Amino acid sequence: MVQTRLPATQRREQMLDACRSVVDGEGFHAVTINRVAHDCGVTRTVVYQQFGSLNAMLIALVDREIDRAGQGFLGAVHYPAAPTGFGAAMAGVFGAVDADPATWRMFMMPSEGGPPELYEHLERARAAVLGYVVGVIGKRSPEGDGASTADGDTELIARSLHAIADELVRLRLRDPDTYPVDRLLRHAGRVSAALLAGS
Repeated sequence: MVQTRLPATQRREQMLDACRSVVDGEGFHAVTINRVAHDCGVTRTVVYQQFGSLNAMLIALVDREIDRAGQGFLGAVHYPAAPTGFGAAMAGVFGAVDADPATWRMFMMPSEGGPPELYEHLERARAAVLGYVVGVIGKRSPEGDGASTADGDTELIARSLHAIADELVRLRLRDPDTYPVDRLLRHAGRVSAALLAGS
């Protein structure tokens, strides 16, 4: 096996990319040290030098990918010309999803066999996104306190929009030809308008 010398940080990223490719195509259970070493053209020892164990490599992958997904989400909803409305925010999210579908699949459609840290990250991320949605909708309430809107319960509206957004992203990831962004955005606009009417 001929190894190409790479700086340690580059080699680490290469190994995480190989790991992600296996996870995306076959699931966490298919990842092995041997497979990653082979795919990167290195020995098992080099993989162990970087991560110490298979579980540590999976945790490093989850940490890297949750950071990427988080940056994608923040880029979609927080920038100088911040989106107004659910549909505009979803357009930004779909842009992030299409730019890095393997990352988003890992969290939106996690395969079995992932490290416990994956599911811990998912719970924290879901809570943070829900909190963001509650905050945005809460600004629309007459009191500005997020407790309720003129026609409904802010928390329930936020939970509904969050669930709808999750499903639309999953549809996009599963079958982008059947669910083009413009179709999903039209639906997002209709649903959000109905839920937020009078709020």
